[in-house]
Amino acid sequence: MNSTLVTTFWQQRLSSAFRMAFVLIVFGFPLLFVAAMPAAWTQVLKDPSGMVLVLAAGMIGQDVSSGVLTLLFARPVTRAQYVLSRWLSVTIAASALVILQLGIAWLILIARGAAPETPEMLLKMAQWVIAVIQITAVMAMLSSLVNGVGDLGLWFVTMVSGGILQLAGQAKQWPWLDRIGAELGRTVNPEPALIALANGTAGWAPLVTSFSIAALALLVAVLLVNRKELSYASG
Repeated sequence: MNSTLVTTFWQQRLSSAFRMAFVLIVFGFPLLFVAAMPAAWTQVLKDPSGMVLVLAAGMIGQDVSSGVLTLLFARPVTRAQYVLSRWLSVTIAASALVILQLGIAWLILIARGAAPETPEMLLKMAQWVIAVIQITAVMAMLSSLVNGVGDLGLWFVTMVSGGILQLAGQAKQWPWLDRIGAELGRTVNPEPALIALANGTAGWAPLVTSFSIAALALLVAVLLVNRKELSYASG
């Protein structure tokens, strides 16, 4: 990891007014719904994917498009360091924001007399952080495939494709196709099932799968960035 790359990435994100406006929307609007409908808070705060996508979109692809990647690799920075630093930057920022969001939601629910038990909320925070780790890793892989913010499009295409395959499998009564669609969807929008594991209604498989997908996605991202041919000639 490279602390300079991490802090520089945060500065880049903070300097983007457009992106910060989306962060405020994704952060604040669910809290308004929680305040209005406290009984439905679990449906409103279902997963952290929105926050991750806003922060992660273009995490590698934009550097390729702007030529920043060429300048970075002219310095003593390995490509693996670069990819892992980008992943860590988004993971830390998104994890902090989703924990803060759930914390504020918790205070709202306490004020409305609908607060969940402390263990449940803490487990949800931990589950969201695990989901952030996986989604960010997958976005790093997708961002290493395409320039700009094309990774966002790939994420949505994968998510929609998974849903279509599930519907087709259910309509045709093909369990194998339904399963493929479900797994495709869980690859880009994970379900670590930490709460179900704690309640004894699920095993370790979802949690292990989530970390395995994250590790594999980061490995693929490093390999893809290693294969990128960049020109170091002066423009």
